[in-house]
Amino acid sequence: MNIAFFIDKSQTVQSILGLIREAKKREYICSVYSTCSTKSLSNIPEADINLNNILWYPMSNRHEIKDLVLKNINDHDALVGINLFNNIWQDIYESDMSRKIHSVEYCWNEIYNGRKDYTGSSTLFANSEWSKKTIETITEYDNIKFLGSQWFEIISEFKRDPELKSRIITFMAPHNSFINNYDGFLNRVKIFLVKLREFCNKNSYKLILKTREKYSKTYHDIVSFDGVVTDSNIVSHLMLYAESRCVFNFSSSAINELAFLETPYVCLFSDYHANLHKNREDLFRSMSFINNQYYSGKIFDGIHCDMIPANDLLDNDRFLRDIDCNFEKVQSLICSKERNWGKFQKAYFPGDHKGASQRILNFIDSNAK
Repeated sequence: MNIAFFIDKSQTVQSILGLIREAKKREYICSVYSTCSTKSLSNIPEADINLNNILWYPMSNRHEIKDLVLKNINDHDALVGINLFNNIWQDIYESDMSRKIHSVEYCWNEIYNGRKDYTGSSTLFANSEWSKKTIETITEYDNIKFLGSQWFEIISEFKRDPELKSRIITFMAPHNSFINNYDGFLNRVKIFLVKLREFCNKNSYKLILKTREKYSKTYHDIVSFDGVVTDSNIVSHLMLYAESRCVFNFSSSAINELAFLETPYVCLFSDYHANLHKNREDLFRSMSFINNQYYSGKIFDGIHCDMIPANDLLDNDRFLRDIDCNFEKVQSLICSKERNWGKFQKAYFPGDHKGASQRILNFIDSNAK
């Protein structure tokens, strides 16, 4: 079979890695259209994958990808992409050929971008039983299948023995939307970072910054970091998370990765996630599903993950009074011996993910005949 994949930047490659590996085992002809530079391609021994022996089409932007995919669409027996409901791919997913085009859920984009006016017939493969139900509720689209997550399956192969993790704490830079929407947010981040650096120095942890190329704020003017990882490489962030004792994030879909890398995490200022994008009704409603599932309630068990609230962004005195207590929680989380990641995954990312890539390609193969 001749199968093609269309994605965009480097870190989206992980969404199709498992499918590429399975396709190569079956000796399929594989092509990838993306904005990922071939310089970031490499062997990935953790997942036994060599990306150099597939046909790669590096494009400068997604419009070029769309145009080339549509031009070559008849050359492929099946196509697999990401971001089913994103307008940039609409001409592909809603084309006359949409029945042989499939999409895999990536991060929470199908929840964020979900819309009821999608007119194609492409199959969407959801990442969990929960996300399948959630996307169906938001979009009312009925061609969504859950056969396990090829994304979670491949991520799990990067996990480290907890006893062999490095003395690393990772701080993930906050999304621009928090800084742009909340007065005082950036100042609160600065105060927290200073205290986090002190915590790392006291406990002999290295502090690593994980950021994205589109973020203009570097935070180097606030504290010194022992290293920086960006989103320019395919799997460097996964390897960083896997090595970390704890990852601090601001309501990031990276918690999907952390759960299957079995790395404890702390959600910072999650009380402000619930009110983000209130002026955009559809997006606000979609984000409420994520907030209720992942940023409130029992998920903060102090064993697998916890949270540090921001409370009043203008009351820094109160925040500083509570900071020692919050870092005691962090230390307890890092040192916990009660973790049961299998139970945690089942509760919040439900479904059988082992063998997902094989099941998904079986479906695609049978649909192409």
